[in-house]
Amino acid sequence: MVTTDVAVNGVRVGVRYAVADTIAGVGGDWFLGIALPGGDVMLAVGDVMGHGPDAAGTMRQLRASMTSLALAGDEPGTILASLNRMLCRRRTTMLATAVCGRFSPADRMLVWARAGHLPILRANADGVWPLRQPPGMALGVEAGAAYPHAAVRIEPGELLFMYTDGVVERRDQAIDQGVQGLVDDVRAAMRASAPDERMDRALDGARRGNPDDDACLLAAEPVAR
Repeated sequence: MVTTDVAVNGVRVGVRYAVADTIAGVGGDWFLGIALPGGDVMLAVGDVMGHGPDAAGTMRQLRASMTSLALAGDEPGTILASLNRMLCRRRTTMLATAVCGRFSPADRMLVWARAGHLPILRANADGVWPLRQPPGMALGVEAGAAYPHAAVRIEPGELLFMYTDGVVERRDQAIDQGVQGLVDDVRAAMRASAPDERMDRALDGARRGNPDDDACLLAAEPVAR
C-alpha cells in the first residue's frame, strides 16, 4: 500500500494506492496531484486495462505525458484527447480510463473531463454525491474522440474523491453498487470525524473492492486561506 499526503498550492492531497502484483510492485493505475504554473492544481487518476509489464509501461507513459501536458498549460479535455490519440497510434491495442481536473484555489473552481471513468465524488458534512459526468469514451478506442469539460465550484469544507475501479468493483455486485459502497464509507467518515481528520479517515476507511485489481483512491481538500 502506497500512502501519500501532501499540500499542493493550498490543496491537501491524500492517496491510498494498492497494486495487485505485489511482487512487481507496480500496476496499471496512476494518480497526479501536482502544482501548476500560476497557482492551480492538477488532480487526476487513471487506469490502464489489464496487468503485467505492458500495462505498467503504458501507465508510465500516460502519466508522464499527462504531467507534461498539464505543466504546459493544456486544459483537462485537451490532455485526454492527446492521450487518446497517443494510444490509438500504438500497434497493439491498449485501453485506459482517466479523469483529470484543474482546480483553481483563487476562485475554487474545478474544471474537469473524463475518459470512460467513474464519477468524481463530492463530500461535505451533509452528504456525498457524484458530480455530473461529461461525456467521454475510454482512451484508445477512437482517435477523433472529444472530451468536453464540466465545471463546478467547490465550497469551503468540501472534499473531492477520485478513484479507480479496483476500489469499487466487486464480483458479486454491479459497479453502481460498489460506488454506493464508497459513498457510504466516505459519508460515515465525514460524519464521525473532526474536520482535520476527515480526509484520512475517509481514505483509510474505504473498503477495497477487488484485491485482484490495482486500486487507487485520491482525496483533495482545499485549505482555507
